[in-house]
Amino acid sequence: MQLKNIIIILILFSLADTALGVSEVTLNNAQRPNGAILFIVDGLGSSYYYPEFTPYALDGSVLSKAATSNLTSGARVADIETPYPVTGIAHSVIVTGYSQANEEIVGYPDATIYDITRDHGFINLAVMEKGDFRNMREEQDIILFAENNSIDEPLMSIQAKKAPTGIYEVMYDWKTRLPLYLDNKSGREKYSAYNKWGIDTARAVAEAMVKNHPSQRFLLTVNVGAIDSGGHNLGEDDYYKLIEDLDSDFYPIYEIASEKNIALFFTADHGMSFAVKNARRGGHSSEKYASAHESLRIPLVVLSRNTNQGVIKGEYGQEDIAPTLLSVLDLPNSLQYADGKTINLKNYASIFIKADTKYSVSLWSDNRKVSEGTDSELIFSGLPLNASFTLKAASEDRTFEERISLDSDRQFILSPNKRTNYREILAIFLILVVIAAGLMIIKRIKD
Repeated sequence: MQLKNIIIILILFSLADTALGVSEVTLNNAQRPNGAILFIVDGLGSSYYYPEFTPYALDGSVLSKAATSNLTSGARVADIETPYPVTGIAHSVIVTGYSQANEEIVGYPDATIYDITRDHGFINLAVMEKGDFRNMREEQDIILFAENNSIDEPLMSIQAKKAPTGIYEVMYDWKTRLPLYLDNKSGREKYSAYNKWGIDTARAVAEAMVKNHPSQRFLLTVNVGAIDSGGHNLGEDDYYKLIEDLDSDFYPIYEIASEKNIALFFTADHGMSFAVKNARRGGHSSEKYASAHESLRIPLVVLSRNTNQGVIKGEYGQEDIAPTLLSVLDLPNSLQYADGKTINLKNYASIFIKADTKYSVSLWSDNRKVSEGTDSELIFSGLPLNASFTLKAASEDRTFEERISLDSDRQFILSPNKRTNYREILAIFLILVVIAAGLMIIKRIKD
């Protein structure tokens, strides 16, 4: 057994030199978020509460709008749509930044925001009433989710892989509280109570992370599902009232995000359409409804200390959410399949540098060194917008220099083509030989 342990240690040491590090430099006292909440409202169409829009039924009649105050606070993107108003697909687009995403792609390596946050030391947590398909659950370190879509008889479960201390207990406690929210309620009141339970549970999880793990950055994904269910089952009149109830119940999330420097991303997977005024049932994904603006338009409101508030004009897609979230968190957009673009919301710029070996990197302004760092992956955040810098980088055998103007984040991959390095090839070959020999010896020990 001792020989086996020695071999394993030798293998790990052989691999250690191949690991790449991450260095982060924050300048100018930038208000970088301590974590993030991605809050997804299932079936919430922005047409029903955004001041820019008037919702219409398929027959052209004007529909009711919700009066809200909490769901528009922050940087609000006025015109953003989902490419496919289908729950699983739309959630996949949100977390991959890829307009053609599906539930399978969410499970691919380096495909989601969760892969990037995890690589940079975040914990991924989730409280989801819908959108919690298998690959979405697998991306979380711990998730409290609904096994069914029933509000009358909901079945909640917890799936954990690497739960921070105390978070499983918090989720279990709130799982047992759900019946108290729903008992003796019916109709719209019961639907709103289901949403409120999700909101209160999410807040409790965020509070527990801040209190018990103050230095641990996290991404908490939340889905509340009763507005979608209400649109399908209760009809147009109750649908907009459910939005008003959500606006009232949402304040605790807004409050903790503001107080604890947590970036809040409020959005939806898709909207909802109705055939006529006072329709008793709505829809969004069938051929009848799928192309309507009311099904496609979604909200996107970002509240963070490092973003500017106000209305963001222009046309955007749901695939732009993931790159924007990463930008606000000062993380590089290295999503494997993303075709979305970052919406420039931050009040400063960041530079992301990744290389195949360690570089010494420095930033210069008017012949004055502003900052420097050495690693294979570096993040410089807090840089003033619309300023010019010279980026200089040097490794053992390569140099790089470029004059840049920062109107937004910039990303550099320092891995140019180079001549074959036979010493590197030999080193890799020897590592593989050590691993293979070690595994063979371990097998013999077991036998």
